[in-house]
Amino acid sequence: MLSHLFDIPASIFPLGSVRWTLSWIIILSAAYTYFVNQLSQDTEAPILRKDPDPERTRQYFAQLRRLQNERRALDEKRRRIVEGASFRLLHLPPEIALLVLAHAADWPSTYLSLVQVSRRCQWLTFHACLPHMPIRLITPEQVRAFDLFLRGASRVQLIPLVRYAWVTPLKEASLDAAVGIVKKCTNLQALATNAYIVQEAVTLRGGARLSHLECKDLTLLSMRTQVWTNLLSTANGTAFFAQLTRLRLIGDRVPMDVPLPNLKQLSYGTSGWDEGAEHSTPRIGLAMFDDREMYPALQTVIFTRPRGNAGGLRVSRPEAKKRLFMLELPPTNTELEIWCDSASHRGMWELCAGPSLQSLPRKHLRVS
Repeated sequence: MLSHLFDIPASIFPLGSVRWTLSWIIILSAAYTYFVNQLSQDTEAPILRKDPDPERTRQYFAQLRRLQNERRALDEKRRRIVEGASFRLLHLPPEIALLVLAHAADWPSTYLSLVQVSRRCQWLTFHACLPHMPIRLITPEQVRAFDLFLRGASRVQLIPLVRYAWVTPLKEASLDAAVGIVKKCTNLQALATNAYIVQEAVTLRGGARLSHLECKDLTLLSMRTQVWTNLLSTANGTAFFAQLTRLRLIGDRVPMDVPLPNLKQLSYGTSGWDEGAEHSTPRIGLAMFDDREMYPALQTVIFTRPRGNAGGLRVSRPEAKKRLFMLELPPTNTELEIWCDSASHRGMWELCAGPSLQSLPRKHLRVS
């Protein structure tokens, strides 16, 4: 057929060779055409689907832009804090600086750090914290250090700032220094100590006028009945106990014949196991409620005793019609902790101050 098409004799070409040559030409042509088409055809554009809710899309991008702006503003604020000048507490007015520093009274480590910053910061910290800080003088080192602190010529102005003190020296050699400290601190509002220091520093102190007129809160360690006679044997002693509004007696020896005309809150008992602790009862408090001649202003009586079994603080009222509370304390509670909580206005007096226990904040209920 090709010989007729090109006018060439067919005998010139071997039929077998021509057949295979034509087959390869056709195959290669088809393959070449296929690959060229695949390489040259345009990429099909993606199909964009329209959001069915344009308002939702707008809100999404608006929220995205807002978050980006907030992030940039936060980064800028952090950069200014790092690069800018630090906050200077001493540049504030003294009244505001004192309010800020007063919060360090509950954190001894923070207080110690502040008094070492500078003389100016130390002076402000003393004035801000000392009126709220419960001073604890027990060991000979504590008594000696605080005595030296008050002896400094520049510290005389700080003595009136001491308002709360627990003074129970362990060593007899520290008694004189402890008595001297209590004598100097005439602005005390709450004092916890033994009968000897009260007698030497307050009741037997010379002078026609009582020295510690601001002390209305007294915590006394257990003492014999005869000691009460010695404490009240002077005019200053009688005046001192007559002005008390809050009295805590550690032990079960509560005098029933001592007139306390201004006493509003009384607490007695123990926090740990000692001789006679299991025999203490709230009967004394009930009897004092009935004696309106000796205790005309008495409003609340708190009887404390250790809790025998494991558990936290438990409060009960033996007499529903009278404000007599019985506090059973866990073994871990010490008298020092009880007093410190009361000095910080979060102790048993605040716990029993409300009309009912159910209305009290939970932070006042100390459970261990």
